[in-house]
Amino acid sequence: MGHDILTPDEMGEVDRRAARAGPFDGYRLMQNAGAAVAAEILARYPGAARIDVLCGPGNNGGDGYVVARLLAEAGVDVGVWALDEPRPGSDAARAAADCPLATRPLADFIPERGAVVVDALFGAGLARPLDGEARAAIARLRGARASVVAIDLPSGVSGATGAVLGDAPQAELTVTFFRRKPGHLLYPGRGLCGETIVADIGIRRDLLDPAAGRLAVNLPDLWRAVFPVPSAEAHKYSRGHVGVFSGGPTTSGAARLAARGAARIGAGAVTLLAPANALQVNASHLTAIMLRRVDELP
Repeated sequence: MGHDILTPDEMGEVDRRAARAGPFDGYRLMQNAGAAVAAEILARYPGAARIDVLCGPGNNGGDGYVVARLLAEAGVDVGVWALDEPRPGSDAARAAADCPLATRPLADFIPERGAVVVDALFGAGLARPLDGEARAAIARLRGARASVVAIDLPSGVSGATGAVLGDAPQAELTVTFFRRKPGHLLYPGRGLCGETIVADIGIRRDLLDPAAGRLAVNLPDLWRAVFPVPSAEAHKYSRGHVGVFSGGPTTSGAARLAARGAARIGAGAVTLLAPANALQVNASHLTAIMLRRVDELP
């Protein structure tokens, strides 16, 4: 799904553009998102006797209602627990109306130990700490050691910074859409997401604002094409010479690690510069790294 990382505000703008430009309107995008989450749940938890879905009042909750409906249609015993009613006329309200399952108040939710629970309370756009019934439900989830599948982000994790706003559950799986947000990659949010999957829900790539996406996931295929490749005539001194200064005999490990790293990433020659009393220590641990005695800084 690309290397771009979008802030919650940027993702919100992409969502609005996608709903206007098509081919899918906002409600169909919500259906696609719910279908992607439901498919992952059915694949990963085929033996689950029951799955509980916790729905918030916004679009994240709307995704949850879609997930609940699709899981029930697949024959799963599903419980739906609502924090608040969606805003009338919203896509989330339409998703709730299309879900035939009875909803119960989130305050009454008591997870069974080891249960599978879908966290659809709040997504990446959350900007205030969790409190009240939502925070209490998250605490009960943690106590039950439930298997949590988070929609977009675990509720309580800031999509902008990865910070925990009040409290957040530990998810086994997080399913987000179109692009990752900073909160998926920055700790502590990164650790709370578990495995993160970016699902394609039908948003066109060309709707990404050229001014957005200034952040990217640093993976090798992002820069491999511009990485220098030595020619057949190259020799070690044409590929750069790295010098690494070592400490004394009891503080030389970091210098050896740095020297090996320089050689590993392609430096033609590497010299470790060490005081006399550290030469033997370094020599006993290194190969392919040159050593030079340096007792004083120039």
